[in-house]
Amino acid sequence: MKALGNLVADEKLVRRAMHYLNAFRIVVAVSALFVAFSPLSDGLTATYRVLGQAAALMYAAAALVFVVANLRKRKQVARLASFSLATDIILLGIILHAFGSMATALVILLLFTVGISALVLDVRTALLFASMVALGVLADSWITAAETPEPASLLQAALYGVAAFGIALGAALLGRWGREYQLLAERRSLDLANLGQVNELIIHRMRSGVLVVDANNEIRQMNEAAWYLLGNPPFGKRNLKQVSPALAERLQRWRKTGKSEDEGLLLQATQAAVVPRMLDTPGQHGTEATLIFLEDTSVVSRRARDLAQSSLARLSASIAHEIRNPLGALSHAAQLLGESEDLNKADRKLVNMILNHSARMNDIVENVLKLSRRERAQIEPVNLVTWIRKLGSDFQRYHKLDGDQVKLEIPSASIMVLIDASQLTQAVWNLMENALRHGAVEERKPRIILRVSPIRGHREIALDIIDNGPGIPLEKRSQIFEPFFTTHKQGSGLGLYLARQLCDANQAPLEYVQVPNAGACFRILLRRPEHGTQGNVGAGQKRAAARTSR
Repeated sequence: MKALGNLVADEKLVRRAMHYLNAFRIVVAVSALFVAFSPLSDGLTATYRVLGQAAALMYAAAALVFVVANLRKRKQVARLASFSLATDIILLGIILHAFGSMATALVILLLFTVGISALVLDVRTALLFASMVALGVLADSWITAAETPEPASLLQAALYGVAAFGIALGAALLGRWGREYQLLAERRSLDLANLGQVNELIIHRMRSGVLVVDANNEIRQMNEAAWYLLGNPPFGKRNLKQVSPALAERLQRWRKTGKSEDEGLLLQATQAAVVPRMLDTPGQHGTEATLIFLEDTSVVSRRARDLAQSSLARLSASIAHEIRNPLGALSHAAQLLGESEDLNKADRKLVNMILNHSARMNDIVENVLKLSRRERAQIEPVNLVTWIRKLGSDFQRYHKLDGDQVKLEIPSASIMVLIDASQLTQAVWNLMENALRHGAVEERKPRIILRVSPIRGHREIALDIIDNGPGIPLEKRSQIFEPFFTTHKQGSGLGLYLARQLCDANQAPLEYVQVPNAGACFRILLRRPEHGTQGNVGAGQKRAAARTSR
């Protein structure tokens, strides 16, 4: 049989509605069989009793067939719904006529069937079923009037027919509204889910730390930046007093006074300077919780520093260019003067002082000009392990160091990072020379450690350059990356500044961190490539090796 109509609701929803309708059919079929084969039908004529029993048996059999067909899911749900509802109208109409016409109020079952058809099928099919019900009740009323002397209730039959059409149109309209609201709700739910994922991704990837602390100072949630700023605490360590006593004390003062403090806070685990911002928020199970934002002041200070230092770099480059020519003339004149045989020992010492300071000034000029002429970074995937091994070997051979003076703490497996190998080689070389210079104190041999460790869920790699010197005093750490700031009498004050500029060009932040049982530690955060960017690794390695060869 060809399907009478098309679905207007979701197929899964209609299939589920058919399960409930089949259960309702079973109840109606059992009730009809009970009435047809019980003494309750003794008042009917033999013809109507047989007709009612046959219709009840057919309806019960049809109900079982529809249950099996719906469970097997072989028939199209539109065809099954149309055929089953048409069968309901026909057989219930026969049962209605056999058991006493409209006086039994069984016509309500027909109206119910029309309403169901309007909800799951198109409106034309629902109106077809309504017309079948209207014609059926009119025919039933006409037959009853012809067989009995009682006046026929044609008005009641007509009202039932009008009700059938009204229910079909009303149910169709309500069904359309319900489907529109369902689609709207699903769309809103999808939008909210996407928005939640976007918010979670933003919070997870943002540089500011975000954590939720309950009334017992237990950390319930925190993003990756907060986890890193707090020193990568283990999963089982969630008490804020244990993770960061200073932050817990600041939170306790805020809960008592309700006033935020603009003063920065130094987190001991990572030596990061942050400004905590607290906000009350409803917690889980009705408990109060506090939302804490850890604003890393280094980001703001880095932007201000870059803005000021870019202007200073342009000014310094102009000055260096003007100084270079007279400095060359001065150095050349000192060399010629030093070749004179008439100089006494005191004058020759003065000439050597001029040459030494001229060489130092020339180094400063070269560094400034190198900084101003720096090329754009050519960032590509590079094998960090191979690159560090070559760099350590070149540095050790260039400075004629012993084998134990440069130690590599690197994994055996390859680690790909996104860098310009040539520029980063200059930066790390400057940092290693800085470590070599400051580690040679009290007649002990300087030692340098190059350490590689993954952080932030292995999305970034930390490259630490560690020396065995005395470290940098706390009051001077905020100045070490400023140009022309130095603590060494022979230093130019541009080594760390140039190293940071090169690292920034590679999108690899350079910072000073405190590590236990060691001197100064400079950390470079290197980005790892995405999964789809490692196709040209071999070519990138060859270009990197060519540029980093010294």
